[in-house]
Amino acid sequence: MKACVFVDGENFRHAIVNLFPQFNQNQYLPKNAKWADFFDWLMGQVLNDGQRIRTYWYVIRRLDFFPYNLPNPKTVASDSREFEKLKTILSKHELYQKELDSLEEPNKTSRMVTMLEGLCEQHTVMQKRFEGWTTIQDGISSKHKGIEFRRAGAMTFNLFTKKLGTEKAVDVKLATDMITLKDIYDVAIIVSGDQDYVPAVEVVKDAGKQVVNAAFLTRGGGLLPGGARRLNQVTDWHCNIEFGTFQNYLGI
Repeated sequence: MKACVFVDGENFRHAIVNLFPQFNQNQYLPKNAKWADFFDWLMGQVLNDGQRIRTYWYVIRRLDFFPYNLPNPKTVASDSREFEKLKTILSKHELYQKELDSLEEPNKTSRMVTMLEGLCEQHTVMQKRFEGWTTIQDGISSKHKGIEFRRAGAMTFNLFTKKLGTEKAVDVKLATDMITLKDIYDVAIIVSGDQDYVPAVEVVKDAGKQVVNAAFLTRGGGLLPGGARRLNQVTDWHCNIEFGTFQNYLGI
């Protein structure tokens, strides 16, 4: 029998972060992980004599920044239209607006430009970080057999709070591919705890395919918190990934 593994990339990465607090998140993914071996092992837990056709690993295509379309810090003070736009942008952040309300000119304009410079710098840093993620993904694909990263949608990065939001459209791409590619596999293995995949699972099952959900166990043996319980209810069965086994494949 043939199996395809469908990995919700961000959900998977969150599982690694939650399970292994010692993992340095700046690495994005563990550098020494044996990814192909792990997915082959996972397939072996599902099928005694099966073949892993491919692992489809879903990640975002781009970052969307908020606020967007920032003015040029070097010219904003001399361009009235751009300066008004900067006022509107900075007013979207309560702390920035509160500080600016306490200032008088010319200090107020100077501080606004400094705030803008900080936002632009953060934009550049985060964009380079995202490009680093893409480089790591490409490296995994070239080094490990049968792993393909599929990119879709975006994730918002808030320049004010320096925090990432939720990904958009990645789950739709995974669900669509799982249905579209159903003729190349007998068993679909989902590595995710996201209950949004329930409708796609039901469609694939109706097409005569089997669907298995891979669930992660904590060091204490409990199910990692998330939506896996709901997904486990609709899949044909689920495979529990023990903490120690996962740690060995990750090389953490």
